[in-house]
Parts: sequence; structure tokens; C-alpha cells
Amino acid sequence: MTTTPAGGSPGRRSILAAAATGLVGLAAPRIGAAQAPTWTPTQPVRVVIGFVPGGMTDASARVLAPHFTQWLGQPVVVDNRAGAGGNIGTEQVVRAAPDGHTLLLAHAGQIVVNPHTFPSIRFDTLRDLAPIGLMRSGVFALVVHPSLGVNSVQELVALLKRNPGKYNYATTAPGGQAHVITEIFKQRTGVDIEGVHFRGSGQATTEVLTGRVPITFEVVPVMLQHMRSGGVKPLMVAADARSGVIPDVPTAAEAGLPDFAFLNWFALFAPRGTPQAIIDRYAELTRRALALPDVAERIRAEGDEPGDGSPQRLAELVAREHRIVGEVVRAQNIRAE
Repeated sequence: MTTTPAGGSPGRRSILAAAATGLVGLAAPRIGAAQAPTWTPTQPVRVVIGFVPGGMTDASARVLAPHFTQWLGQPVVVDNRAGAGGNIGTEQVVRAAPDGHTLLLAHAGQIVVNPHTFPSIRFDTLRDLAPIGLMRSGVFALVVHPSLGVNSVQELVALLKRNPGKYNYATTAPGGQAHVITEIFKQRTGVDIEGVHFRGSGQATTEVLTGRVPITFEVVPVMLQHMRSGGVKPLMVAADARSGVIPDVPTAAEAGLPDFAFLNWFALFAPRGTPQAIIDRYAELTRRALALPDVAERIRAEGDEPGDGSPQRLAELVAREHRIVGEVVRAQNIRAE
């Protein structure tokens, strides 16, 4: 998830560079110092998931696991440790031995949102995790019910400013990624809308489709069939580039919100202190898996794009999003429940 607070920002490249330069404590691997991938595990490898089986995070891990098993010569098992928005699973990895036998496949919200919205969290994702590589990413879209009669972000903002407090937006749990995204949208545009929280995307989507809560930010795969059927109208994708799935929908920058990009990403991490050779080995295997046609095609069929398996770029992404989300959460006093 990437964006900037109100007041404008430099270009995306300069921001990413600044984020990387200002990185404090994040275990960003040294790509230039990568060694030959000679490390191999001596026992089964656990890939911890902070959510129940069947979700996107779980599915992402199960795409990689059989290939890692084949290439590493040890079983790679998916271990679901659900609870507290993914925090239970994250803490399992933070406390694990940094020996390459325990990994975390995490959703963006676990890494860059939860540390700010869960006041009692007992770890620091910047300090306590070592990035391995981005596995896949998708984009959020701003969608509205057709009854609003708007065809662009500018028209929506004008409508909301003419009717402050009249309309609500649908979202999931307080302090979640979609909630924070919408609060940043409010901050950037100056509109007055309140969030209605639902237990999951399914309930929120139902309310948007009925028009009772006519506005939401949601990941493209969840809303894709409703966009195509006309049940909802996408006004923009919160991304730097147009989506290959809905290429006719403008980016946030094209809609008047520059540098407003939100990635719904999934990535691999290891405990802090994991040796560089192990990080390099898993990064190489991630890139190798994502280059397989069946893996890439499966990810794209689900509405996402394969990642690049770069530890350094993941470190930069995490640092920047962690900072920006923290600024908004503190300003808006957002808390998870």
C-alpha cells in the first residue's frame, strides 16, 4: 500500500530512494553482496500464515510450497496461526530461530498497518523481520454504486463536498488496510464521509451492491465480476499503472491524485538475524518460482501480478508504507478492534 499525506510529494522514485536512505533498523539484505546459493535446510521448513486456510495469504504460500520442497530437498509446510489480524502468526516468526527453517508469508496489512493500529503489539516489523521478496501484488479500486450518478473521482469529490456527512463508505475491520486507505483518501480530498465496518469483504460488498453504503475501496479481484456486470462503477485504481485486468479504469494520478498507490501485496520474510546466504537462497527460489509459467498465469488469473523476489525493493516498499501509514493512523487516531 503506497501513498503520500496531504501537501504534495516528490516523484515516486525520489520517495522510494528517500525511504531506503532513511531506513532505520529494517533488516534490508545487501543485494550486491549476494553469495552463491549454497545453503540448504537440514529439516522441514515452516511457512507461517497469520490467517485461516483458504484466504489469499494461505493460497499464496501454497503456490510456492511444492516448488520450494522440490528445490530444497526438504518438506516445506504451510502452518496457519490465525488471529489478531495476522499478528499471532507474525510473532511466531519474530520469535523463531533465524536459521532458515521458519519463514513468514505475510499480507501488507500485517507488516505496515498492524504495528500502528494495534497498540499492544509486542514486536516491531521493521526491526524484527528480514525481507526476502515480494511474491504477488494487486491493486485497490475506488468503486461506487451507480445510483450516485458520478463518472469520475472529481465528480465524486464534488458530490461529497456538496453533501457533507450524507454518504458513508463500506469497509472491513477498523484499523484494517482498506479502512486506512479510505482515511488517506479523505485526508487528501477533504471529503466528509464516515466508515461503516463489516466483518468481511463479502458483507461490505453486499451493502455496496444494494446502494445502502455506496462507496468502497476494495481489491480488484473481489469486485471484478460486479464491475463487469455494472453492479458497481470503478472510478480509479489506486496504483501507479493501469490494471491489466481493468485497463480502461484510470490510475489515481490520472484521476487527480498523484502518488496515491495502494498495493495489496503478499511477501516472504524471515526472522531478524537470518544469515545473508539464507536470505539470498530464498530470494533466488522466489524469483525462480515466479518465473514458472503456471505460477505466473495462476496469479494473473486471480487478478494480481507476480512479484519480483527482490529483498531490497521489498525493504524499500515496507519502509515507505510503514512511515506513511503511521502518519495517517496517528493523525486520525485509528485503532483496531
